Amino acid sequence: MEKLWMQEMSWPEIKAKLQETDIVLIPAGSTEQHGPHLPLGVDTFIPIYIAEEVAKRTGVPIAPPIWFAPCEWHMGFPGTISIRPTTLISLLFDICRSLRRHGFRNFIIINGHTSGNNPALISAADEIQTEMPDVRVWVVDVVLMAKKAVLDVCEAEILYHADEVEASQMLVAREDLVQLEKAKKIIPKTKSRFIKLDYRPSDAELLFRPTAEDWRNLTSEGNIGDPTIASEEKGKVMMEALIENVVEFINDLKKDCNEPKRGE
Repeated sequence: MEKLWMQEMSWPEIKAKLQETDIVLIPAGSTEQHGPHLPLGVDTFIPIYIAEEVAKRTGVPIAPPIWFAPCEWHMGFPGTISIRPTTLISLLFDICRSLRRHGFRNFIIINGHTSGNNPALISAADEIQTEMPDVRVWVVDVVLMAKKAVLDVCEAEILYHADEVEASQMLVAREDLVQLEKAKKIIPKTKSRFIKLDYRPSDAELLFRPTAEDWRNLTSEGNIGDPTIASEEKGKVMMEALIENVVEFINDLKKDCNEPKRGE
């Protein structure tokens, strides 16, 4: 079986892979609470699964996953590990700088921490492309990249955290770690005009970060939304839509990279 992960390859195997492609996948997630029914690694397990499926279909290698992210708002629950946004920016910069020296030029970040990571990842892309103008960084949000499928299959009025979406996706990615019997529907009521809880992926959002105290006051369980209606069937629809969209993007990117540049 062809190796998918760079950490499982030898350096001659990496050199041979570079003869085929200059594209690399980087799963990025977090280690944070996801209620009593899901493990801390949800946001990383999902992009790991996506990256493996995409790699099988495209031949693009996968760099080791990034398990840590800014998630200060979940620090009210044991086990959460939060890093500063600047730490993530520096880490991704150094990863891409190293891989660029070997010949990789297109970095596709599969982001399972979605809005928690997106600001830092886009800032990292700005820094990377300023210092390394021959490099491109692409950020795939695992919800927004399959937005239509998410909205088509999900029934809950709120899609927020450790909810119908993530529980369904985890039933595909790591069913062995899902404990749906412990799941509860949590739709908190808040009088705060700053914390918006009618979120679905198609809505505009006020950009705001709750504190750990804010989150703890909103939900005693840690989740917001309704994971009790999650299913493997819903997860398969969402995951397959996401995988197909990323594969299509990579195939287009390969064509673009192989086209002669003006003047050549």
